[in-house]
Amino acid sequence: MIGENTRAITSMKEVINENTKQFTNVKEAIEFMSAEVNSLKAKYGVVESTLGKVEQTIMEQDQRLSQLESYSRRWNLRLYGIPERDGEDVRGRVIEVCQHLLPEDKDKLPNVIDTVHRLGRKQLNKTRGIILQFVSRFYRDAVWCAAKESTFLRENNMKISEDLSLADKERRNKLWPAVEKARKENKRAYFIGGRAFVEGIEIFPPV
Repeated sequence: MIGENTRAITSMKEVINENTKQFTNVKEAIEFMSAEVNSLKAKYGVVESTLGKVEQTIMEQDQRLSQLESYSRRWNLRLYGIPERDGEDVRGRVIEVCQHLLPEDKDKLPNVIDTVHRLGRKQLNKTRGIILQFVSRFYRDAVWCAAKESTFLRENNMKISEDLSLADKERRNKLWPAVEKARKENKRAYFIGGRAFVEGIEIFPPV
């Protein structure tokens, strides 16, 4: 019996030793995997931080490009309502319209109006608008101010508008309810590009 018990104890010791080895192996595997997970977490943190910086940079660049586009368009106006003709001198016709608006600067306008061309592709039975670029903001703004109350434009079914970027148009749409409300309250409310002002104070879109 003593011999059998000894063998049994020895066998149990061997099983225990084997289980201990397996446990040790499992523990080592878990520790290795834990280290790998921690390493991946650290790498993910670096990637996430880098991605955040890249996204911030892209957003800042988009804002900068939008600002540059809006700024470059401040030299432009758009004219609608001049019928298209084959072989037309569109620049000459635009200058004539502007001369009606600013007769006192009639001789200067041919020199301050730079690029003039129709907008988009020619379409059947549809008159395209015209974009005109000035070399002087002073004369651009003078033409724009004169156009707002022009009887000449209304009588000839013509219209002049600002050349706004898509971002400025979207911003105006958001600001319009506040501007409209202010005007109904007999307050001086107006737009400059994509910005809006009430009584000389800039207002901002709702968050």
